[in-house]
Amino acid sequence: MFIVNIAFGYNQGDILFQESKSNQSKYIKAATDSRYTHCGIIYKKDGKDYVLEASNVVKLTPVQEWINRGVGKHVKVRACPIKDFKINLKKYIGKSYDTSFSWTDERMYCSELVYKVYLDNGKRLCDLRKVSEYNIEPYRDYMKERGILLNEMVVAPSDLIK
Repeated sequence: MFIVNIAFGYNQGDILFQESKSNQSKYIKAATDSRYTHCGIIYKKDGKDYVLEASNVVKLTPVQEWINRGVGKHVKVRACPIKDFKINLKKYIGKSYDTSFSWTDERMYCSELVYKVYLDNGKRLCDLRKVSEYNIEPYRDYMKERGILLNEMVVAPSDLIK
């Protein structure tokens, strides 16, 4: 379920999607055939909304700052279906961004972070896919430079929307 009108604010665990302005965004967009190339998860703290995201590192970003960074400030929201959604910040904050999209807990990329926080709450959002299942043919050299393995199991923002 998606929230169309967010006049009443966000709930903890809501997933926000945007088109990032990062260098890798054009590759993710083409490989997944989706405009959504970055995502994060709402975290409530002291009455304020933050986005838990994997950017340079896993961090909390004020929600409006996060929205402003995206292309056209356009955001899509997937409502959290779990009451009393918990986020263990200590488990994730400060981890480095994973440029090779490996499925480990040492480093994180954005959709991996969201997927694993939901797993912590007992909910599997979608099936993982091999990198080779995306439209990667035009980007093999780019992927090789970054150490991205074709058989690596991954999740893209577009997978989390479905």
